[in-house]
Amino acid sequence: MAAAPAHARRSGWFAGLALVFFAGCQTDGTGVLTRWRMAHDDSLTKGITREEEGDDRNLMARWLWPKAPKPSDPNAPPALVLGPGGWNVTKVAPNPEADAEFRAAEKLFQQGNLPEAEKEFAKIAKKRKSTPWGEKAQYYLAETQYQRGKYVAAHDSYEALVTTYPGTKYLEKLVAREYAIAQAWLAIYDPKAKPEQKMNWYDRFNGRRPVLDTNGNALSALEHVRHHDPSGPLADDAVLRIADHHYASGDYESASVYYDQLITDHPKSSFLHRAQLASIDSKMKAYLGPQYDGAGLEQAREVVKQTMATFPEHQASTGEDLYHTLDVISEQQAERTYWVGSYYRRTGHVASAEYYFAKIPQLWPNSPWSSKAKAQLAQLAKMPRPETKPSKMMAPPGGYDPFGGSFGSSIMGMPGMGMGMPMMGQGAGAGMY
Repeated sequence: MAAAPAHARRSGWFAGLALVFFAGCQTDGTGVLTRWRMAHDDSLTKGITREEEGDDRNLMARWLWPKAPKPSDPNAPPALVLGPGGWNVTKVAPNPEADAEFRAAEKLFQQGNLPEAEKEFAKIAKKRKSTPWGEKAQYYLAETQYQRGKYVAAHDSYEALVTTYPGTKYLEKLVAREYAIAQAWLAIYDPKAKPEQKMNWYDRFNGRRPVLDTNGNALSALEHVRHHDPSGPLADDAVLRIADHHYASGDYESASVYYDQLITDHPKSSFLHRAQLASIDSKMKAYLGPQYDGAGLEQAREVVKQTMATFPEHQASTGEDLYHTLDVISEQQAERTYWVGSYYRRTGHVASAEYYFAKIPQLWPNSPWSSKAKAQLAQLAKMPRPETKPSKMMAPPGGYDPFGGSFGSSIMGMPGMGMGMPMMGQGAGAGMY
């Protein structure tokens, strides 16, 4: 057989290179060159590995088939598909062995043999992790621990469930259990709780309550409730419970923050009016005096106005108290202004002191601080003012002031700039404009 001509061989090589080039430069970003460049671009992020890419083929195979499907993981959680009826779980391959294991553990649970059921559910949850059987086993493991009174372990198991399976179908039940656990822990130090609701000191050693910081763990459980299901039926209850706990503990600043979160995040909550009143009260109690930050006073005034506008039907019962709160806020702000004026007077800034003392009769004429401010203004009027020396940048009398007058007059007043200089729009400069 005769050998192919040299130009034919060159044409074949060029065709092959062109095929490789166009295969690697696909516009959808899946070409070989594009993927190689993205994988080796260390200026943006760490390059992806073959395990992350899910493609262990050699270079030639990746060139010829760049869109090869990733191998399926038999233990991967079921995917969701959007259909006419909404999101549906894809069908999972049957696993008779996993079904039998779960049924055996479930039978122990139904018979009331909770210790053995807990052991079996723990084994299945670990063995069948990231599968539907693992999800069910993890939920029943937490439920078994809850029914046995092992609240610490149950809370940890519920958290493991929502962490491993973020879209778990047991989310509503999980949130309800965590809220109940938090309530049981907070009742220990609640003076209004019934005796049967309180736990004993030795419950720290049987798993019913944490060994340390029971209140902190309870608040953490309430935070989980509101974060796992922010629009659920218990989200506003959890926020209110956290705020009430801080208020009862004397931490009015933190209580104010959580009351405001309830007002902002749950405007249709049945606790809205109560949260608004508690927010006002917390801000007023968190105010420490004129020497400290007074932003909470103005925030309290805004919440008062919002409450009056949102619940006009409650004016008969709470309107008088709200108006009294506005008077107290005005009184506190007048005191703060008087204190600032006194500070400037002590430091010798007479003009600044007069400015702040003069604000009080104008803004709060009926305040007791108004008469005190007027007395201070009368004394300041007799005090000598410090001499104000002219700035060195100011021009001497008759000298050139670069900032005085218009641009044209300043230029004309400069030495050497007489009438012979052409102005804009005249002479030589006319052609430039």
